[in-house]
Amino acid sequence: MTFPVKTLKNGFSLPALGLGTWKMGGDRERDPANDDARDITALKMAIDSGFTHIDTAESYAGGHAETLLGQAISGYDREKLVIATKVWPVNMGYDDLSSSLRGSLKRLNTDYVDLYYLHEANHNIPFEETAKALNESYKEGLIKNVAVANFLPQTFDKMQALLEMPIVANQVHYNLMFREPVIRGMLEHAVQNDYLLAAWRPIRFTSRNSQTPNANVWEKSAYPIIEEIANNYNKTNIQIAINWLTSQPNVVTLAKSSNPVHLQELIGSIGWEMAQQDIDRLAKEFPDQKTVSDSSVSLS
Repeated sequence: MTFPVKTLKNGFSLPALGLGTWKMGGDRERDPANDDARDITALKMAIDSGFTHIDTAESYAGGHAETLLGQAISGYDREKLVIATKVWPVNMGYDDLSSSLRGSLKRLNTDYVDLYYLHEANHNIPFEETAKALNESYKEGLIKNVAVANFLPQTFDKMQALLEMPIVANQVHYNLMFREPVIRGMLEHAVQNDYLLAAWRPIRFTSRNSQTPNANVWEKSAYPIIEEIANNYNKTNIQIAINWLTSQPNVVTLAKSSNPVHLQELIGSIGWEMAQQDIDRLAKEFPDQKTVSDSSVSLS
């Protein structure tokens, strides 16, 4: 399947749905007991199913997620893949960023990355240092495009003013439940300034009898509104949640699964259109909406 893409006015494009690698190989550190072969197989299965945009980070499993991805993409046409990784905030000084980037390239076993993200803003390191390293790496061809994650509009503008290339994406926590990117102007800023919002953790529902998000995101939602709309389109709750995101201007999303059935469910969330009245209804009527992310990542 060829995934639909979102294309900016500057010509940059991303598939509406990408694959995440968070917790492949471990959490913050590598898990020695991890089934690496399973993760590599899952990544290959995703590529064979049509995924071309794959997102990772140097902080995922202490860099091991990058290694697994590097092994998985070996043998595929590199030019047809969009590989993204991220530098951790403490490594955003000039020398540290350059070193981190080369470490990521080595683990990914590639000469370049298509997207290089600043994982969070680090206001303790001069932005000028970070921008200098990015500008030079861009000129060297080590990174094709620059992106940020969890940046508020004013921080985005501050970094953009120092860069010699456009920032093409801002990765944020955004879904039916968590609406902080809308409330704090990040979505509007993306549309006005021609970049994409890449929504991470796109599937979040809460049980009506609990104050915490459901640990198993694949369980059915307790909310009648999403059940009703899913039934109308003969889709699952998961597919409605993801399609709601990708139906919005300048929004793409990242999801993850190593399960073949769930992977096909994710793919079934794109390539079709929801009526605008249903998009608007979910935006307004989805219950238990949160104005602030519950993740450990802070916007700044």
